[in-house]
Amino acid sequence: MLGHYDPYLVALSVVVASFGGYVALDLASHAREAGRGRNGWLGAAALALGAGIWSMHFIGMMAMRMPVPVSYDILLTALSFFLAVGVSGTGLFAVAHGGGGRTTLGAAGLLTGFGIVAMHYVGMAGMRLPVPLVYDTPLVAASVVIAVAASTAALWLAFRAASPLQRLSGALVLGAAVVSMHYVGMAAASADATAIGHAAHADAAPATDDLGFVLSTPSLAVGTGVGTLLILSLGLLSVLIDRRRSAEHAAGQEARYRAVVDTAVDPIVVIDETGIIQSFNRAAETTFGYAAAEAIGANVRILMAEPHHSAHDGYMAHFRETGERRIIGIGREVEGRRKDGSLFPLELSVAEWHDGRQRLFTGIMRDITARKAAEDALHRAKAEAERAREEALAARDNAERADMAKTKFLAAASHDLRQPVQSLFFFAHALSDRLDGHPASPLLASMSESLNGLRTLLDSLLDVSRLDAGVVTPAVTEFALGPLLQRLADEYRGRAAEAGIALRLVHTEGWTRSDPALVERILRNLVENAIRYTESGRILIGCRRTGKGLRVEVLDTGIGIPENKRDEVFVEFTQLANPERDRRKGLGLGLAIVRRLAGLLGHEVTLRSRPGRGSAFGLTVPSVAPRQVMKTCRPAAQSAVQPPANSGKGLVVVVEDDAIILLSMRTMLEEWGYEVVAAVSADEAVGTLTSLGQRPDMIVADYRLREGRTGLQAIRDIYGVCGVRVPALVLTGDTDPARIAEVQQSGHRLLHKPVAPEVLRNALTSAA
Repeated sequence: MLGHYDPYLVALSVVVASFGGYVALDLASHAREAGRGRNGWLGAAALALGAGIWSMHFIGMMAMRMPVPVSYDILLTALSFFLAVGVSGTGLFAVAHGGGGRTTLGAAGLLTGFGIVAMHYVGMAGMRLPVPLVYDTPLVAASVVIAVAASTAALWLAFRAASPLQRLSGALVLGAAVVSMHYVGMAAASADATAIGHAAHADAAPATDDLGFVLSTPSLAVGTGVGTLLILSLGLLSVLIDRRRSAEHAAGQEARYRAVVDTAVDPIVVIDETGIIQSFNRAAETTFGYAAAEAIGANVRILMAEPHHSAHDGYMAHFRETGERRIIGIGREVEGRRKDGSLFPLELSVAEWHDGRQRLFTGIMRDITARKAAEDALHRAKAEAERAREEALAARDNAERADMAKTKFLAAASHDLRQPVQSLFFFAHALSDRLDGHPASPLLASMSESLNGLRTLLDSLLDVSRLDAGVVTPAVTEFALGPLLQRLADEYRGRAAEAGIALRLVHTEGWTRSDPALVERILRNLVENAIRYTESGRILIGCRRTGKGLRVEVLDTGIGIPENKRDEVFVEFTQLANPERDRRKGLGLGLAIVRRLAGLLGHEVTLRSRPGRGSAFGLTVPSVAPRQVMKTCRPAAQSAVQPPANSGKGLVVVVEDDAIILLSMRTMLEEWGYEVVAAVSADEAVGTLTSLGQRPDMIVADYRLREGRTGLQAIRDIYGVCGVRVPALVLTGDTDPARIAEVQQSGHRLLHKPVAPEVLRNALTSAA
């Protein structure tokens, strides 16, 4: 193109292009660092780059001094500006959001280069000249290549320039490239010299239309350049202000982070990708013994024990190459090494993060020496506890075996001890009837009293042993308390009267759920104690409601019990009013048995007493609804049936393998007026009954018989001969719960040896 360039305006275009490139690179770099408003800063970078390129292009065109007047089309000039900004923004956003890969960068550079070329030639088309322009094809192609290369370089630099020096170097390269592209493009345009000469000598002013204007002075070019520089300076200033604000914010964040890290009780260490320590808090100084100045800059291996010490660098290299995580995000226990070389257990967790420039790792550690010691102590305690448990189980097994042996001993001892005592009872009772009025009667009475004491002693000792051995199993049922209390009152009223004591019963309609035999044993002990320790006055037996239960009470006007002795009276062999150990006053086992039986049944025993005024023992039992009891009627005897001439109260079959007991029992029963068939076995009893041709009125059989047979089998054999079921009693000295349960299930009444004669007589009378 004919004409010449204004060197000052050319220089201004270079400055504008370079400064625009610098501001654009700076804004793009800030966009990359900014967490918030990234797209806004990218838009500002696009505007700076586009404005710099367009302003340089416009100033460059006005720098050309031509011999003819030049005007510009407003719309095409504006379009060229928007093209410059648009293609710059498209390229920057594409690279920013596309990851910056080679493919993305190449495509974005190509698009931006063609956009800049379009901007340039649209701007050239906006020139209004009196002569037409002709473009040189090789120079146009060169301008396109320069534009694409400059655009690609600009986009690459936008996301690689980190320091101000790098940005300045990139800006100079970018400015030079854009200026080169522009002036190559300008050189590609030419016009006919003759036509230009005629136009230059024309007198008329350059024509303009409504959409054109004449720009013939350099002042507008300077104004455009200065304006662009001011706008770019404002953009740069905004970046600087935002950077300062971000730096202040980061400093505050850093201060807070440092405060948190330095006051943390656990060691916190930050390392980079090569394992170099970047941060070392106070807890880490205390734990590892290194000062922060010693640790920062050193490899983190100084804090590690083998094998981690030797393997750490290899692990970091493996992580950088493959991205495989072996520790990151996973807590684990490792060994740490202090400055003095000592090792200790610690718990380590590692987190990965980026600061925008590099990848860092934060390790949070905890010294678990105390916890490990506690765990070791716990393991030792568990081991000791397990040994203690095994010893306890062994002791329990031994105790259970001892209890089983004790139970067997009690069963055998009970049977063997009760047998001779039983025979003494029966012989003494038979003698008492025959020696009535004889001078030896007092001696016999003393012997009977001694036998009663021996029976009481034997019963009490064996009962306590059975309760301690746990062989007593309650047979719980619902029953009325009235008949039980009435029976006790009737039984003990005579003994109380002999001692000068009035025994009174308050009738009750209450029902309870318990074991009637064990409840009777408890109340019997309480009544016997009341008679034993009451010298005069009265004894009252009654029942009252209390809450949801019933309390059966035995009240007396006896000697009473001091408050500080009320717990002692329930201890074995404790007798407060029997210092001389008079056996007639018992052994001191009655209340001990009462407490054991009550505990077995789950009932509460209470005691109220005032010394010299009497005592009130209570047994609290559950209350249940009364039931309707069907009364049985016994048919009247037929007058036509006459008893045998040789019978008194009836025929009793006694089956007992102990000859002495058999003789004593036969003697006693005959004294009572019974006809007796005495046999040592079931076969003998069956043979005698068969020869007599009589059916017995009662069967009394010992449980243990010869040849391993039992009294229950003997009773069944006799039933087979008689053809009917007759009342039967089973006597036993065996305390084995299985034997007792077997007899109870048979439906026969069970009496424990030694049996008092009056108890046997009452049993025979009630069963007849």
